[in-house]
Amino acid sequence: MFHNFNSHKKTSPSPPAPARLNKSCSECTRRKVKCDGGHPCSSCTYYKVSHLCSYRQRNKRNAVSRSTLEEVSDRLRSRNDILEQLFPDKAVDELIGKSRDELLDILRVNPSPKLPTGETGGRSSPDPEVVDDSAQVSENGETAADRQWDESSHQPPVLQAGDDINAINLATDHHRRSYLGVTSISAILRAVFRLCPSAKCRVAEQAKRWPETPIQPQPAPFLSGDLGTHLLKEQRCIDFYFEHVHPIIPMLDEEDFRASYSLGHRKDPGWLGLLNMVITIGSIASGSDTLHEQYYEQARTFLDLDSFGAGNLESLQALCLLGGLYLHYRNAPNMAYAVLGAAHRVAIALGLHRESRRRITSIAEAEANAKSTVVSRLETRRRTWWSVFCLDTWASMTLGRPTCGRWEPSTMDTNSPNLVAEDDYMAISLSASIKFCLICNRIQHRFAQFNRLTISEAVAFDQELQAWYTTLPSVLRSPTNSPSRLTIAREFMRNRYLNIRLILMRSLILYLAQSRIQKAQLSTEELHIIVTCRAVASETIDAIALYWTPNRIHVWNSAWYLFQACMVPLLSIAIETSRSDPNAESLISARASLVKALETFSEMKPWMRASDRGPDIVAAIFEAITGEAEGVGRTPSQDGDSNFFGWYDEQLTFGTELDWGSFLMDEDVQGAFFTTQ
Repeated sequence: MFHNFNSHKKTSPSPPAPARLNKSCSECTRRKVKCDGGHPCSSCTYYKVSHLCSYRQRNKRNAVSRSTLEEVSDRLRSRNDILEQLFPDKAVDELIGKSRDELLDILRVNPSPKLPTGETGGRSSPDPEVVDDSAQVSENGETAADRQWDESSHQPPVLQAGDDINAINLATDHHRRSYLGVTSISAILRAVFRLCPSAKCRVAEQAKRWPETPIQPQPAPFLSGDLGTHLLKEQRCIDFYFEHVHPIIPMLDEEDFRASYSLGHRKDPGWLGLLNMVITIGSIASGSDTLHEQYYEQARTFLDLDSFGAGNLESLQALCLLGGLYLHYRNAPNMAYAVLGAAHRVAIALGLHRESRRRITSIAEAEANAKSTVVSRLETRRRTWWSVFCLDTWASMTLGRPTCGRWEPSTMDTNSPNLVAEDDYMAISLSASIKFCLICNRIQHRFAQFNRLTISEAVAFDQELQAWYTTLPSVLRSPTNSPSRLTIAREFMRNRYLNIRLILMRSLILYLAQSRIQKAQLSTEELHIIVTCRAVASETIDAIALYWTPNRIHVWNSAWYLFQACMVPLLSIAIETSRSDPNAESLISARASLVKALETFSEMKPWMRASDRGPDIVAAIFEAITGEAEGVGRTPSQDGDSNFFGWYDEQLTFGTELDWGSFLMDEDVQGAFFTTQ
C-alpha cells in the first residue's frame, strides 16, 4: 500500500536486442510452404535439405529525413557552384571522364573565373585601384603595378654588374624588375635556391663583397691628339667589326661602308650614328676595355629621339647594333628590348617587311644583276630586315614575353638573302640564322601563351631543331671546314641551338616541380625529358670548353651560355641530394660538368668583363649544394614522402603558373642582393 521509491534506482543498461531474423527459413520461403522455425525446420528435414535451412537477417530500412535530404542537396549545390566558377564555359557532363591533367589544361586556358555581377557592383569598367592584369606576378615575383627598372645612362658611371633578365649578377638595385616568363634564367635559379636555401645565403654573402666596376675614363680628352693615331684606332676597330661581328649579323654592305668611310664626305646623322656604333662594337672585339664608352657617347648624339623623325637605312642599322648587341653588353636588356622594338617599327615603316615589286625593265639589267658580285641596295634591305628579326629573336629567347608580331607570313613576304657568289659566307650564315629564328619565334610564341607547353609539343620542337642543325652547311658545323671569319658566327649558332633545346627541357622540369609527382610515378616521356636535358647541358659545357676563342665578343657570348648550362647540373645535384636515395651516377656526371665549367670560366677570365659574376654564382651554389650532400645542411624536405623534386610548397603556385618570386624576393635577402650602385 506504500510506494517504494527504491524501485526508481538506476539499473545497468540492458544488452542490445538481437537482430531480428525472418520467421521462415530461406528454403521454405523459396518453396512457399509453412515453416515451424526449427533448426532445422520440419519441412527441410522432410525434404532432406537440412543443410540448406538458414534464416536471413532482416535489413533495417532507413527512411531519409527531410533535414538529411536538404543537407545533401545544399552540399551538391555548393559543389556545382564551384565547378561553374572553375569551368564557366563547360557543362559538368563535358568534364566527366577527363583526367586531372586535362582538367588543369582547361583551367590554364581560362585562368580567370567569371564573377557574378553582384560582386563587381554591376560596373563594366574595372576599378582603377584594381588593375586587370592577366599575369599579375612575373618570374621575378613583382606585381604589374610595381614593375620598374632604371638602365639609363644617368646612373653612376659604372658598368652595371647585372640585371633582372639575365640574372648573371643578383646584387642589383631592387627597382630594376620587369616581366619574365618560365624560360628566364631567374626561374631555374630560384628553383635551385628553394631546394638548397644555403645556396641562396651563400650567394647573398658573396654579393656583399662584389665591388662596383667603375669605368675608367681615358686620360686624354676624346678625339684629341694626333689625328693619324685616331684614324688608325678607328680603322682597327672597323676591321675587327667586319672580321668578328659582321658574320653574325651581315646587314651592312662592307664594300660600300668602307668606301664611304675612306672618302669622309658623309655627315648625315644616320651615317655618323652607324659609323660610331660599328666602331663601338669593333673596339670591344679588339680587346679594349674603355674605348667603346667614348664612341658610344658619340653615337648617342646621333641616336636620340630626333633620329626616329628621319627614317633611313643607316639609322635603322645603327639602332640594330645598339639594341641587339651593345646594350646587352652593358647589361641593359630592358632598354635593348625597347630599342629593338622601335627598330622593328622603323623597318616596317621603311617597307623592309615586303619584297620589292619593282620590275626589271630590260634584259641588260637582268644580266647585270645575275653577274653582279656585289651586294645591291635591294639585297642590303633584305639582310637588314632579317637581321632585325634575328637580333630580336635571339635577345628574347629567355624572356617568356609575347613576340608582338615579329614575323607574320600573311603580311610579311621579304625573301631570304641571295648568294652573290658561291663563297658568300655572310649570306649562308644569315640564311641559317633565319631558319633557326623562325623555329625559335614559334617556340617563344608558344611559351608566352596561358596554357603550358606539353611534352609532345616540346619533343616536336626539339626534333625540328635537331633536323635544322643536321642540315646546316659544313662550314657552319665543322671547325675543320669553316673559314676563320666564320668562327665566332659558327660558335654563336651552336650555343644558341643548344640553349634553346635546354630552355625547352628545363621549362618542362620546372613545370613538373609544381606537381606532387613522385619519381616512380613519372612517365617514360618525362624521364626521357630529364635525361635529355642533362645530356644537352653536358654537351653545351663540353662544346664551349673546347671551342671558345680568346676574343671579348666570343667570350661574352660563351660565358653567358655556359652560365645557363651550369644551372641544369646544379639543379640535378640539388634534386638528388634532397632525395633519400640519390642517383650516384647523376651526381658524379653533374659534378664533373660543373668542375669543367668552372675551369673554363677561369681560363676565360682575362677576356671577360670585370662585372661578370656568372663564375662566382656558379661556384657559390656548387659549394653550398655539395656541402648539403656532405651533411652540412638540410634541404626543405628530407622525409620519405618527398615528391620527384624532393619538395613542394603551396607558395609556389600563383593561378596556373609558378610564383618564382617567392624564393628570391623575400625580405631576408633583399638587403644583401639589392645594393645601391
